[in-house]
Amino acid sequence: FCLSRGLGDVYKRQGINAEYGDAPRPAMSLPTTYRKLICTKLSSDFRDVTKIVTVPFRSLGPEELLIKIYYAGVNASDINFTAGHYLPGVVPPFDTGFEGSGTVVSFGSNVKGFKIGDPVAFTGHGSFGEYIVLPAKLLIRIPSLSPDFIPVMVSGLTASLALYEVGELGKKPGETVLVTAAAGATGTFAVQLAKIAGCHVIGTCRSDKKAEFLKQLGVDRTINYVKEDLSKVLETEYPRGIDIVYESVGGSTFDICLSNLARKGRLIIIGSISGYKDQSFWKSQNESGSTSAILLKKSASIRGFFLNHFKDKSLDHAAKLFDLIQQKNLSSCVDPKVFLGLESVADAIDYLYKGENVGKVVVHIAQQSKL
Repeated sequence: FCLSRGLGDVYKRQGINAEYGDAPRPAMSLPTTYRKLICTKLSSDFRDVTKIVTVPFRSLGPEELLIKIYYAGVNASDINFTAGHYLPGVVPPFDTGFEGSGTVVSFGSNVKGFKIGDPVAFTGHGSFGEYIVLPAKLLIRIPSLSPDFIPVMVSGLTASLALYEVGELGKKPGETVLVTAAAGATGTFAVQLAKIAGCHVIGTCRSDKKAEFLKQLGVDRTINYVKEDLSKVLETEYPRGIDIVYESVGGSTFDICLSNLARKGRLIIIGSISGYKDQSFWKSQNESGSTSAILLKKSASIRGFFLNHFKDKSLDHAAKLFDLIQQKNLSSCVDPKVFLGLESVADAIDYLYKGENVGKVVVHIAQQSKL
């Protein structure tokens, strides 16, 4: 379930011919309505506050495209979005889902570089729906319609941007990098990028199955925290400390990572999944004296990362990720469990929060044999 084959020509807009040629395809007939999953009130209980509604198509603007969605990615932050944390002042109802892939079925008069039937991947609110309207700048041409391209759009970009732009990965060779929840969607990218940068990589996980998977990705030291004490392992085996921590769990895991930073170490917070469901992560917390003391004594730092703040660099990083995959130096990993239709989105989110996934959780919104 890891894609490491050549991706062909991803960026048609950069003047590269697509594998499937430039011949125009016939226009597709569209239904008058479509279904989508909306949030009806603010809460982290995704299942309780979302419902499927049927809505009519709206007219496209001159710069917009209509995409039929076949695959949508699931993220831990989907429940933060329904809780209203990412759009201050947002009032329900609103669309849900951050990323997906599908085909172009219609476009505005000023759109260039796309044609009917083109497979595309995208980021944009509303991927939990049968169709979505987006501007061309949010779309990336992909060589084929496959769920394997979904992980790059949010999980891959998060890892690349956070590690390189915030964590300063690669500036000093041979550093030690710790990735928590390493077998998850963004963790699988983080461990591989750190290895490509020449680092010693530690990855935490919750099962022997995941530990074995991480070893296949090149992780030097896997820590199954159900069987091993994370704090003792780090203190015993890495007394010098950790140079870069890619942290997405929060709670006691964050505290352990903080205590085991090396001098001038960088702890990148890309999330805190342990505090999402109960919303504890979002409650106001005063900076503790102990945290300040640890950072001061080691000249270390805690650095936050939010993907939307790096939109100006996303396209360059996406191109680099696709290049690495094309060169078979990076794998894009999709969890093998299949979720079918909009009705299964809440089940997919529950599955992710049970910690059972290895790689990206993807919902199959539609079958490819149908429009």
